[in-house]
Amino acid sequence: MRAKIGLVLGGGGSRGLAHIGVLDVLHRENIPIDFIVGTSMGAIIGVSYANGMTPREIAQDMTESGGTNIFNMNLFSAKARQRDLQRKLETTLSGKTFDDLNIKTALMTADMLSGEEVVLQQGELIPAILASCAVPAVFPPVEIGDRQLADGGVIDSLATGTAFALGAERVIAVDVYPPLDSDDPWVDPVSSIVGVNLPFNILPISDWTKTPSMASSMWRAVRVMTWYLHEQRLKLHPPDVLLRPDVGDYGSLDFTDLEGPLAAGRLEALRHIEKIKALTMPNHPATPARMTS
Repeated sequence: MRAKIGLVLGGGGSRGLAHIGVLDVLHRENIPIDFIVGTSMGAIIGVSYANGMTPREIAQDMTESGGTNIFNMNLFSAKARQRDLQRKLETTLSGKTFDDLNIKTALMTADMLSGEEVVLQQGELIPAILASCAVPAVFPPVEIGDRQLADGGVIDSLATGTAFALGAERVIAVDVYPPLDSDDPWVDPVSSIVGVNLPFNILPISDWTKTPSMASSMWRAVRVMTWYLHEQRLKLHPPDVLLRPDVGDYGSLDFTDLEGPLAAGRLEALRHIEKIKALTMPNHPATPARMTS
């Protein structure tokens, strides 16, 4: 009997479009997936696949619906952006629940009141996806029950531990989290969201291009902390196969291109396809790192 396989699709904004390329290879190679764990963009793509869409249909749907700009940053209001995303999700998921999916799926969120990690596995899909995608400062938290839920990447952007907890015996993880050296360390988050370069350090004006602003310094500190947390969580629950598509400096909020990240995901999956196929063989051993952890 083959091992149960879990697929973990991490958060990383538009970099997560690489998940479609990975899924395209897994789908064509008939790799069985028993569990999907998704965070943020990984939640959108993971649910779409579990709902019966092929990877190529997911890519086509995003292109035709304008979904490559899934986080519409042209809408300055966070609420307006969230309503826009909800309308896009309703075209394929209106009224559907986790029970309607073909693959057991869990979506990662963070409770902004208690600080707890919350794994969503039941109820309506659209509120759960909106919560998992609620990137702080881009979308408002989503109220589900008595919780205020936001992007699961706040706590764990690549939830391999959750996949094992669900019952997966072998785990494939797709990590699209931007490395620390992928961004200009002094890019202001507000500039990234608005889409223009804003001169925050205008006093003195001659130094503003050389010296990081207060907002930029704070944002960089957050990036360092979240990256460290990301790496430590990954060491706690190492996957059997870790895929890191080379999407270069493709920005987390840049939805102008689908083909670049998709091709990167496809290439990374093909590079590791023999390891992935081996996971489906009976009595395939667990990774040494996990056996000793």
